[in-house]
Amino acid sequence: MDILSARLAVLSERFAQAGYKITADKPINYGRQLKVSDGQTAVTVNIYSGKKGISIVVGGSQSPLKEAVSAITQGQIPIATGADAAKSHMFAGRPPGFEGVKDFDNKWIGLDESGKGDFFGPLVVAAVLVDDQSAGRLTAVGVKDSKALSDEKNRALAVRIREECAGKFVELEWMPADYNATYSQFSNAGRNLNHLLAFSHARALESLLAKEPAQFALADQFAHERFIQAELMEKGRTITLVQMHKAERNVAVAAASILARDRFLGSMAALAAQYDMVFPKGAVQVVPVARDFAVRYGKDALKQVCKLHFKTFEQI
Repeated sequence: MDILSARLAVLSERFAQAGYKITADKPINYGRQLKVSDGQTAVTVNIYSGKKGISIVVGGSQSPLKEAVSAITQGQIPIATGADAAKSHMFAGRPPGFEGVKDFDNKWIGLDESGKGDFFGPLVVAAVLVDDQSAGRLTAVGVKDSKALSDEKNRALAVRIREECAGKFVELEWMPADYNATYSQFSNAGRNLNHLLAFSHARALESLLAKEPAQFALADQFAHERFIQAELMEKGRTITLVQMHKAERNVAVAAASILARDRFLGSMAALAAQYDMVFPKGAVQVVPVARDFAVRYGKDALKQVCKLHFKTFEQI
């Protein structure tokens, strides 16, 4: 079964679970078009398969049906009402990403990274294992996507997460020197940043599975679904790995994002202390700082503090 057929099969099952019917299915350029109906109205769903993987576009004007169908294509299953409630009640209360996953046991690993878009500092990937009880406690203390939190809140919540999930998390950090060397190896082999990210996510997942067994994991879909799958080893290949956009809605992924961000912030502070310089986060207004660093420590030393493959580096 090819990747397009596999995605069609999954979507068909999820639409049925939510109480919707596919009333038409026809080929289009680079994909297929479905018409999905709730019995009264219908929307079109275009599913494209390209070099960057699967992309899905839900057509039609804004409506409750379009909103629900869009949610399903992003990995959610809305709770049905009326005659369809009995059909879908078993999925109510499932954590985002696992609504339609069979035999889900309410114990799962979340994966996320920090530093990918930052010119200075490391790339950090974190993995966190939760169950429904610990997930509830993390939610109660305010754990959510790190990008929605201040640096101070991220750092405070990271302490709580490490306490709550003691022995059930892994933080994998690529400091700039190692990151640049590894990226160069990937690039020489015809691979790109997404491959390095997939490799890092897979290593973090494998490391956590070596400490604590689990059957399910969730990661943000930053590239083709097969990227991470291809990097998994013996333990990782035994689990169900779900990848979806905006996976940080899941508290385990949100917790991983907070740990990764906290580790990133700590390393940035350490670099600042080591070189007696303040390194800006992100990739804006970094050139003057990098030039100042090169004057003080030499251009060759830049590999110790920044990611050399950024186009910004060409300006220095």
